[in-house]
Amino acid sequence: MGDQVAGRADQVRSLFDAKAATWQAKYAPDGHLAGRLAQFAEALAAHVPAGGRVLDVGCGTGDLAQAADSADLRVTACDISAEMLGHAAAADPRSAIAWVHLDPLWLTLPFESATFDAVIAASVLEYVGWPGTVLGECARVLRPGGIVLCTVPDLRHPVRWLEWLAQAVAKLPMVRAVGGRWPRLDGYLAYLRLSRQRRCARWWCAAAARAGLLTGPAVVRPAGPAPLRLLTFRRPGGMGAGAGA
Repeated sequence: MGDQVAGRADQVRSLFDAKAATWQAKYAPDGHLAGRLAQFAEALAAHVPAGGRVLDVGCGTGDLAQAADSADLRVTACDISAEMLGHAAAADPRSAIAWVHLDPLWLTLPFESATFDAVIAASVLEYVGWPGTVLGECARVLRPGGIVLCTVPDLRHPVRWLEWLAQAVAKLPMVRAVGGRWPRLDGYLAYLRLSRQRRCARWWCAAAARAGLLTGPAVVRPAGPAPLRLLTFRRPGGMGAGAGA
């Protein structure tokens, strides 16, 4: 079982290493993730004061981290993909962002408890083996009243229905054999295989509650035109606004 978990974690790392060179284009003004920048910026502005500390878990090429840094927040960003982090650091070598490389099998974040005012996890939880553990670590490193902002697959979106069908087809041996001949198709098949945490909003809210995070009736919001949902959770205590406020 240990070898299987390690192999899957390494496959996730390899998947994003391969995507690193073109990932920043997704956040360009005409990219399909451009709206995510505005959404996260709005949420951070509503919950985190100027000079507050933000942790971006699974930062990719650092686009959300750079946006937070530009908003006068103190940012730490981490990822399991060294290629992603390399592109992130090269994008603006003068920024004050602390870039941290995580082991693909991490279970504990390398930060002190109660350190950050907000934790970002954009399209991360769908790839992890133990989402409850990840949410628990997010809760641990948050200060009382701090928030977690995360996006997860929106199971109501038609794109997700098609992906469910594609996931079933992708398991067929003949499809895997064909995928190996075309790198782009092979990458898509790897994504379908590794993006396995397809859960409803109620499941995520329950997992966050078990991790010690507060939830409420308005925690779920559409994440722009992309087939994602933005969830907001809060660590109890402090003066932070309620989850989903």
